[in-house]
Amino acid sequence: MSGEVDCSGLLEYAFAQVGIDMYGRAQSQYNKTKLVPEDQIRPGDFVFFSIYKSGGSHVGMYIGNGQFINANSSGGTSYSFVEEWKNLNPFLGFRRI
Repeated sequence: MSGEVDCSGLLEYAFAQVGIDMYGRAQSQYNKTKLVPEDQIRPGDFVFFSIYKSGGSHVGMYIGNGQFINANSSGGTSYSFVEEWKNLNPFLGFRRI
């Protein structure tokens, strides 16, 4: 993977490595996944937030221990805590393919 990548592009790339097509923006990926109760989340699940418009506008991949990996085209890839993001942005939930 080269160049700048945004949140949905990061997950599209990651899942493509194991043969799963998750092409599309965050809302499209939201629509392709199913809600997972928080007590059943596991690494590899999607984490969705609504940060600049209603609906799924930011997505990351849960990696365990309350953290997720996410990206934006201007800031690159980073690790974040789900609870910190929940305090700053509307949380849409954990989802799975």
